[in-house]
Amino acid sequence: MFVGIYFVFCALSSLQLTNGAVTKTNGDSSIVFPGPTQDVSNRHGTVDVPDKCKGKNFCTVKPADYPQELFNKLFKGKFKEQAFQPTYVMTDDRQGDPDEMDDCDTTVTYEPLFTVKTNEGDWRTVVQAPEENYLQMVRLESCNRVGNSCFTDFRLPLGLQTLCTQKYNVWEFLVHDGKDGTEKVKVNLPMCCSCRYKRT
Repeated sequence: MFVGIYFVFCALSSLQLTNGAVTKTNGDSSIVFPGPTQDVSNRHGTVDVPDKCKGKNFCTVKPADYPQELFNKLFKGKFKEQAFQPTYVMTDDRQGDPDEMDDCDTTVTYEPLFTVKTNEGDWRTVVQAPEENYLQMVRLESCNRVGNSCFTDFRLPLGLQTLCTQKYNVWEFLVHDGKDGTEKVKVNLPMCCSCRYKRT
């Protein structure tokens, strides 16, 4: 037993720490890698966000450089009837009863999305091939005035304040991979505006 422990101790004491990277000697402790580096801050290109879409994580405006021919070619002959996408990821119904009222002004749209912003902050080009029966459309409901009071006709108990809050759902979209293919990404999109309360 003692011999085994002594052997392990000797083996560990002969190990040396090594550093495989070339380091600067001017006091800077950053690692320097040989060769050119690549900026990967937005691997999928830069997107010029139209004014209509600023402050949102989706855009319904078709970009001038949208690769429509590529998408039509990818889906040529695959769908005989309209295939509406994307995939709804959440499993519960957060929209509630359509006859109930939240008392928050909203704007509802239902049109194709051409770009979406991922949770990582990358703008991605959404695949749309309407000539080949492939569309990705989502019902979006956005609060017109987030933070405004709601149900103001009712007298609230002291110490409570109401406010309109944007609610989101997770959707999975088929997007351009930046080459000649596609991949899926998850995106949070506005699905309703809810009247909430908080203590003041």
